[in-house]
Amino acid sequence: MQALLYRWLLVVAIGHVALGIALAFAAHLPITASYFDYLYTSVSNQPPPTEFQGLLQTMVGLFGPTVASWGVLFGLLVYLYREHGHRQIKPVIFLALLVWCLLDSAISLYFGLRWHAYLNATAALSIAIPLYVLQPKALQRLHRQPTGQRPESDRA
Repeated sequence: MQALLYRWLLVVAIGHVALGIALAFAAHLPITASYFDYLYTSVSNQPPPTEFQGLLQTMVGLFGPTVASWGVLFGLLVYLYREHGHRQIKPVIFLALLVWCLLDSAISLYFGLRWHAYLNATAALSIAIPLYVLQPKALQRLHRQPTGQRPESDRA
């Protein structure tokens, strides 16, 4: 079970890297037109001027590397927690999730972007629940020790 949770969190990290890179390059492609239409209708019922459309596409494209870099850092933190069990890592990831999800969702809801808020909640839960259950390898080894035996590192 622990290996599955760990792999899932790494898939989430790699997914952020891949989607962030794709977003950086796809923001100006026709495939993203329906997404930008969704964004435009949240603030206006008129078609956007060409300059505004280009600016929004550029800003979304610039956001891609931020998403990708978050995926890299998240993957590294999950790896370090799994391998070494640094107790500071989980609370920091939970704090980052909380800051991102609450602020991004509040801003999204303020501007009528309900699907962003739904996506945020789904993404946050798909990270938070497995992360909460994930244990470091060292802790798993301790739990596997027969009752009454000390871990090998305590024997001398």
